[in-house]
Amino acid sequence: MDTIFYENSALPVYIKTESIRERSTHSEIAHYHDSFELILINNGRILCQTDADVFELHSGDVCFINRKHMHSLRPLVGEECCHKVLIVGMSLLSANAPLYERFVRPMLDDNRFAHIRFAGSDSPSAEIAAIIHRMEQIQNAKESGYELEVFSQLLRLLRQLYLAYTGKDPIPTADANAAVQQRMAEYIYKNYSGPIKLDDIAAAGNVSRSQCTKLFNIYTRLSPVAFLNHHRLEVSLEMLRRTGSSVAEIAQNCGFSDQSYFSRLFQRQFGCTPLSYRKSGRKGAERGKKAVANNN
Repeated sequence: MDTIFYENSALPVYIKTESIRERSTHSEIAHYHDSFELILINNGRILCQTDADVFELHSGDVCFINRKHMHSLRPLVGEECCHKVLIVGMSLLSANAPLYERFVRPMLDDNRFAHIRFAGSDSPSAEIAAIIHRMEQIQNAKESGYELEVFSQLLRLLRQLYLAYTGKDPIPTADANAAVQQRMAEYIYKNYSGPIKLDDIAAAGNVSRSQCTKLFNIYTRLSPVAFLNHHRLEVSLEMLRRTGSSVAEIAQNCGFSDQSYFSRLFQRQFGCTPLSYRKSGRKGAERGKKAVANNN
């Protein structure tokens, strides 16, 4: 599960325009969040995979991805594209308990409601896009009491999602294999810093080694070991940016017992050494992902 860094811990709302290749919140590696996510395509085309479904998103499209569903974004070959991301912490979503229990929780807890694409030509897409833009403007301006206005926009957004949820007929059958894949990915997220074998990952999903490998190929386009190493490398990026730990310490903390092996994988994945990345990464220092980490 990816950790989101919210600028204001009292208002856990993350809005940012991103490029996949910048590796700010999204990389091309499948992952999930503990809250729902909305993706607004500013320009270009992106290939989105949610659980086992793969589909294109075009300029103007909005995509809702439900909490705890594996997903990845990748640009089509030769495409220059960027998108806006909105992620809201669960503590804010559940702030009004009666409304949350009646409208929001049934939607977010329905494993069948993995994602929905709002085409740019449809009115819901334009409405949702306008809300996201407005929330971003309010959050950037930070006028007195802006948190209340952000929350009011969030309620408008939740209503649009609720209408889409209740109007989606029929809702497909839940993907049982997606839940298995999530358990195996969650095992990696929780235990990446220690030694992990293929048997351990398969056991987390209560499947055979071969079925484990098959599911990872379907849902992440990677082998289990490659997914593990990719996640360790992504965590190392954060450590290089945010801590003063040595490369040897970071390698160890990310589950790599051999620093040389870690450095080779890092170079192959990111095109530079860990030290080079640290020097370049410190210059830009997070671009909006400052402050306290929340796993709401």
